[in-house]
Amino acid sequence: MYLQNKYTRWYYNIIQRAKSRKSTTDVYIEKHHIVPRSLGGDNQQENIVSLTAKEHFICHMLLVKMTTGKSKRSMAYAAWQMTNIDSRQRYSPTSRIYSLLKKNLSETYKGVPKTKIHWLGKSHSAQTKTLQSTIKKSSNNPMWGKKHKEKSKETISEKQKGIPKPKFVCSKCQATVGGMSNLLRWHEDNCPSQTIR
Repeated sequence: MYLQNKYTRWYYNIIQRAKSRKSTTDVYIEKHHIVPRSLGGDNQQENIVSLTAKEHFICHMLLVKMTTGKSKRSMAYAAWQMTNIDSRQRYSPTSRIYSLLKKNLSETYKGVPKTKIHWLGKSHSAQTKTLQSTIKKSSNNPMWGKKHKEKSKETISEKQKGIPKPKFVCSKCQATVGGMSNLLRWHEDNCPSQTIR
């Protein structure tokens, strides 16, 4: 599962040191899955170790360097999330670490279709989607009453160029539309063909 390199050795050295350490109540610790659940690990006691916050962050940085392919993508995402959980900073990475995390995360997504990136293949339930939609409507939406500047529109447009959008067909007017957001915004229940009689 893991590459046989120095990072794997360092990782297991930290794990062994933590396992042999006497537990104390004056040191802040976090539970860590030795084999992450996204890589097939479980919640059995043998797969869990108590690490200091610093050790925990270092272990997740090492996991990025110990894996390849989809596993590397999962580990890069997990390391990045450690700095961005619940809209607050759990850890404050240096600019070098920040850059490294973003680079690794970006590289692991290269060649992955845009439709497969969201939540690493997972999707929200219909109930969650409805709730999110309700929360973001009207004045709750951060863009409520605002418009993008022309420069912002150009930047967004440039970033989207070359990225194929999945095609959908409106059930009302049979028009082919690029992207689910366009389909829902301009067609289906909002389809102009329903208002034209």
